Amino acid sequence: MKPLKQLKQLSAVAGLNLRLQLRDPAPTLVLTVIPLVLIPFMMPAFKAMLLTDGYRGVSGAEQAVPSIAVLFSFLAVQNIIDSFFNERSWGTWQRLEASPLSRPTVLTGKALVAYIIQSAQILVVLSLGAIIFGFDPKGSLLALVATLLSFSAVLAALGVAIALWTHSRDTALSLSNIVGMLAAGIGGAFCTVSSFPDWAQDAARVSPAYWAIDAIHKVSLDGQGFADIWPSLAVLWGFFAAIAALALVQFRYRQE
Repeated sequence: MKPLKQLKQLSAVAGLNLRLQLRDPAPTLVLTVIPLVLIPFMMPAFKAMLLTDGYRGVSGAEQAVPSIAVLFSFLAVQNIIDSFFNERSWGTWQRLEASPLSRPTVLTGKALVAYIIQSAQILVVLSLGAIIFGFDPKGSLLALVATLLSFSAVLAALGVAIALWTHSRDTALSLSNIVGMLAAGIGGAFCTVSSFPDWAQDAARVSPAYWAIDAIHKVSLDGQGFADIWPSLAVLWGFFAAIAALALVQFRYRQE
């Protein structure tokens, strides 16, 4: 297939999926607004933790805003899963598969929309956190955005993988919430990883949330940039590659 034709087909699939998602924006809006309600309640606790870590002149927003944003980004994975099962129940997925479009194009279009929505959600939460609560990163804003986009890619892949590997909506949503809460919790979304026992600080590294929060922490509190956070970004893209591979294995199995 010619690249231009393939690109047009991908754009058509992504456009259709985006329109379907925008028909009911309420779930995404809720998961964008609720973090802003919780952040002021978490700021005093995070301020105390940051003071313990040796930071001075902090308000707590430096840790509360990104941590809560990461937590609710995990919870937003359920919207990706819902979109897959909704389209199956509506027959949209089946109609797309029966069209001249290739199945990889259909899946890529859906995954692209999932990535766009995940990225938009966490970017909006951090932007509003900056406006409302004074979250003011000292380091490179481009490095911060790169971290958010990398983390969103991991979560988009996670949502697609869970949707493909499970056979019922209830199972998929339950698994998504369990994985999300565990990964966010051990990754430092509820309290700083430095407050964990030594063994738990090592265990935290198995969560993509740890690497995202660690990179944001370096940018927002330590004033660092790409040269300092690239190892964390590399780990996040490693998570993405592993999860995407799992999704592709199941996708190819279903094609057979």
